[in-house]
Amino acid sequence: MSRIDLTGRGVVLSGATGGIGREIARVLLEHGARVALVSRPTERLEELEAQLDHPDAVAFPADVTDRAQVVEAVDAAAERFGGLCGVIAGAGAVVTGTIAEQSEEDCRRVVDTNLYGTLWTMQAALPHVDRAGGHLLAVASIAGIVPIPLSGVYPATKAAVGELAAQLRIELMHRPTSAGVFYLGMVESEMAEAVAEDERIERTLERSPRLLRSALPVDEAAGRIVHALAHRQASAVAPWWQLPVAAPQLGLQLAVETGMRAFAIARELPRRAVGRGPGAADR
Repeated sequence: MSRIDLTGRGVVLSGATGGIGREIARVLLEHGARVALVSRPTERLEELEAQLDHPDAVAFPADVTDRAQVVEAVDAAAERFGGLCGVIAGAGAVVTGTIAEQSEEDCRRVVDTNLYGTLWTMQAALPHVDRAGGHLLAVASIAGIVPIPLSGVYPATKAAVGELAAQLRIELMHRPTSAGVFYLGMVESEMAEAVAEDERIERTLERSPRLLRSALPVDEAAGRIVHALAHRQASAVAPWWQLPVAAPQLGLQLAVETGMRAFAIARELPRRAVGRGPGAADR
């Protein structure tokens, strides 16, 4: 598939007010994209829009755990920008501790934000991105491949995000639209700082080899994520040294997806854009 030229084209970014999200928004603007900043309606979203101070960076308030709000925000962004060529589903949450320690409220917040937030964002954006033959990118974590101690239900949700992207790749195999997932390791972000506030994790990091506790600079992480969107990467991993950990699972997925094209089920998948909006077709 050809590279996506982001210049003058709409991209939805969920989780825009997070430390990584803010930097992704800046990098997207540098590439000439028109960015829909999707996040909960808070002062942080207003501040981000003001800080970016760019006519192509527009806030669309929505709680990603609420499907109706996400659909409304994404539809509004598509109308404002004249369509969408891509989406980066980057909203995320983590509550440290063991699974046994976590309350129902903790678990629901993490599951609703990471899994449902990604799902609702992808579903809302797909009809618009599909008509443009663009790319849908979910931001996951290396914890979705290798469990990380004291991160509760977080790894399970990020594993689900990876499988969601894999499922989308299969469903889109006959269409110009593509989907992918980006597995991030530790990044110098607000989330990493919050996680390190847990004294048990802080002690663990102090005793770990330097390589295992080194964090990727946030600007580098953002640049790689935008590169993955523009180049339609099916899967990407950063930092680079975590690739051997992810390779077996990603390689198996690629083999299955490649082989799937030869099976009868492939003929049952839609070959043209589908969705809610104008110009959609069923087959």
